[in-house]
Amino acid sequence: MQQRTGETQFRWRGENVSRLENLSDIIFALVLTLAALQSIPSSFDELVGLWRGAISIAVCFALVLLIWRTHHVFFRRYGLDDATVTALNALLLFLVLIYIYPLKFMTDFVVNYFTGGLGNVEEVTGVLTLTQVPVLYAIYGGFFGAVYGVFALLYAHALRHADALELTTQERSWTRFEIEFSLGTTGLSLAVIALAFLLPDSIAAFAGILFSLMGLIAWLCSARAEARIRQLGAAAL
Repeated sequence: MQQRTGETQFRWRGENVSRLENLSDIIFALVLTLAALQSIPSSFDELVGLWRGAISIAVCFALVLLIWRTHHVFFRRYGLDDATVTALNALLLFLVLIYIYPLKFMTDFVVNYFTGGLGNVEEVTGVLTLTQVPVLYAIYGGFFGAVYGVFALLYAHALRHADALELTTQERSWTRFEIEFSLGTTGLSLAVIALAFLLPDSIAAFAGILFSLMGLIAWLCSARAEARIRQLGAAAL
């Protein structure tokens, strides 16, 4: 019988949703709720400008759901539920729960700044001054990098159990992809923080452009994974 997993390169071993996953889904739902609650209008002017809040919430939803998807796929692929996974999962949920605050602050500020929600210099500096930008990146990038650092540890733990899980050559290679991508994202976050502090205050805000390199990191890691599979396949002939 064909297994419906939504993935061609992995057999999903986590057939049943565990209590650990149920708790995780509750936390993720709470995080998404917190993002929406921070945009409740308290005046008619805020109600009229609610479209800005909607854009900010959409960005928050997209990033949190990206993290949730990575979390969901990990448990479906490997079905691990041991003490190490429980501890790392608890750390991940804590980080995500706190991460929503700097994420929502940053998205609110960026959306309002570029759509005219902050009408003058006084309003802008009342929310964030140029000298505070590197600190904002340190808070945001620190949590974002830490989240993917935990993912790297989770996937490394799964790779250590590759024999017990009977992972195929292809599955082992794509597990390494997840480790490399997570470590690359963590390193990129640290690079953004460093650049924000090194650049002059007037252009420090542009350090965040480096996050666009996540796509390049994913492509490079994917190319490495496919090369490993081809190499091992040729060696087996």
